[in-house]
Amino acid sequence: MTSDPEKPRFILDEVQRIGVSQAISRVRKQIVWKPGKAANHLAKRIRLGHLPDDANLEEYEAIITYVVTAISADIYLYIYGETIYPTVVAYVDDKLWLVMIGLNGVLETAFPPDQPQSYLAISSFVYLGLVKELDCE
Repeated sequence: MTSDPEKPRFILDEVQRIGVSQAISRVRKQIVWKPGKAANHLAKRIRLGHLPDDANLEEYEAIITYVVTAISADIYLYIYGETIYPTVVAYVDDKLWLVMIGLNGVLETAFPPDQPQSYLAISSFVYLGLVKELDCE
């Protein structure tokens, strides 16, 4: 996905920028699920046809790792009330995947939206920029 010139970028203050960068760095180092949620997420992705019937958690997490480490990935912020969820978006085998994480680095969800352009165009998503621009380690 390339940046959308029609969608305004969200301006973060330095504290927020550091928080987003640190959250992405955490999930790059280790994928942490909310307690008891990993198996549920995997089952849902299989049920919805996002992953093959015989997929396992290791394969699902490999996709997540690929997305969050892709140098060409885009970063959106999903804004829910006062809460910001960094969301990294990149292509995996010609399919756009979205990885949403909390500012604490805990994974919220990861999936390929059916209509990515429409999905990311909703007002709750704000384009931040390319992951390489954020300086995530």
